[in-house]
Formats: sequence, structure tokens, C-alpha cells
Amino acid sequence: MLNLIHMNLYRMAKTKSLWSCMLSMVFFCIFSCYMVSIDYEMHHAPNAQTVGQENEQSGIVGVYEGADAGEPESTFGITVQVPEKENGEMPAFLEFYNSDLASGIILLFLSIGCVIYFNGEQKSGFLKNIAGQTRHKSCIFLSKIVANMLYILVALLIYGVTQFIALQLILKGYGPIRFGTEYLSETFLLLLANFVLYLAFLGGISLITTVTKSTAVGITVGIMAACGLPATFGVYMEKLLHVTIVKYLVTTNMHQLLIGAPQKNVLFALGTGTISAAVYYFLATVYFTRKDIV
Repeated sequence: MLNLIHMNLYRMAKTKSLWSCMLSMVFFCIFSCYMVSIDYEMHHAPNAQTVGQENEQSGIVGVYEGADAGEPESTFGITVQVPEKENGEMPAFLEFYNSDLASGIILLFLSIGCVIYFNGEQKSGFLKNIAGQTRHKSCIFLSKIVANMLYILVALLIYGVTQFIALQLILKGYGPIRFGTEYLSETFLLLLANFVLYLAFLGGISLITTVTKSTAVGITVGIMAACGLPATFGVYMEKLLHVTIVKYLVTTNMHQLLIGAPQKNVLFALGTGTISAAVYYFLATVYFTRKDIV
């Protein structure tokens, strides 16, 4: 098993497409920080108060709502709730970081990387050669899961470092960005819940990719799901069939993991992610074990 994990990590490190996804994520992080600076520039403009009042009346102002985010809406796309303080103080880095994690921005790039990684071996003789030398074929898939877990952790670390540096440089005109040590314990729990939810989400994508053996299908489903398409359908199903689905979705629970979220919501998200990940990876492992290696 350790040899299989080592081989998959080596294959992951040598896959240029995965590093391209990571680089694209870094550029998108910098762009997101730049958009934050535009928001704060408009907020501190001379007519910002008037514009804010007009936006509030029209219902298009975006504020940090925390635990009172309300019921899920049928929206499609990636939305970042930019943290704001009532006293006008600049939010801490950890507030920005958790807000971006909850938005699903990183999930877009992880989905593409996951599909490329899980389906990349189909075009080479790697899988066929290893399958003949492994006693338990399930270990092949399980080792890929471990490697993918490390890929998620690396992505979370790189995004955090990039965002911290970018915010310090781009928002330096508004004062230094505090790290937010008062949110460390809360961030640890939020990171754990996000990691499990990310793992569950990629488990579903890996299952689809393993069954279809199609990179295009896997990436398309991953992007659509990350943008909230299942939640959109779920809202209408609840209205038509009166069946509660949305609150059990991975992306719905992920969007609630902001600084200030009630602990019961975080624990519910952690439980939902754990159960979903176990189901997805179990089904994928069983299918992979029983299918013929060709």
C-alpha cells in the first residue's frame, strides 16, 4: 500500500496538468483579491453612502451575513460573501480566507485536477501493469484517494499563502491586513469541515469519472456541481415535491462555513461530508475492483 501511495504521489508530481490547475488557481486568487480592492475603493468613495443606500433599497448589496444567511436560494455560479465590519474596520485575513473557501472557488480547480488525475492512467499501461502485481486491486484506488487528499491540502495551503500576500500588497492603501489570530480555533474547525466536504465532493466526481472513463464528462459535472446546479434543482424539487434535499448537499453545507457560523451548522456539515465521502469512495472502490482492467 505504501509503495502504491508513493507511486501515485510521483505520478501526481509529474503530471503537468495538475500543476497548471494549481497555477490557474493562484492567478484566480490574485484576481479575486483585486476585485476585493475595487469593492473597498467603491465603498470608501465620496458617494459610497448614497450608492450603498440605493443598492440596499434595490436589494443588490452584498454583505457578510454569517450565521443568519437565511434559506438557500436557487442561484447558479460562484459567489463570494466579502466580509464587512459595521464599524468600517478592515476584516482579518482569516475572514477573507474562510469566505473564499466557502464560496467554492478552489473547488472548481480541484474538480478539474481530480478528473485529470483519476482518468489520466487510462491512456497508458500504468494501470494494467500495476494491477497484475497487486494482491488486492482495491488498494490501487485507495492509494489514489490518499494522494488526492494530499493534493487538496496542498491546494488549501497554496491558496492561503497566495491570498495573504496578495491582500497585503493590493490592499496596503487601506492599512495592514491583520492575520486574525482570534479566529484560529474557529478556522481550524472550519478548515476540517471544508476539507471533508471537498473530499466528499471530489469523491462523487471520481465515482462518475471512474464509471464513465470520460474526462469531459467528469470535468463538466464537476464544474456544474461546484457552481450550484444540484442546489438549483433541489430548491425547485422541494417546492414541487416537498422533499428536503438542499440542506444535505455538499455545496450547500460548504457555503455556510463562514466565520461566525453556528457550531451546530459546522458539525452538521462535517457529518454530511463524512457520510457522503464514505458512500462515494466505497461505491467507486467496489466498481473499480470488480471491473476488468483493459
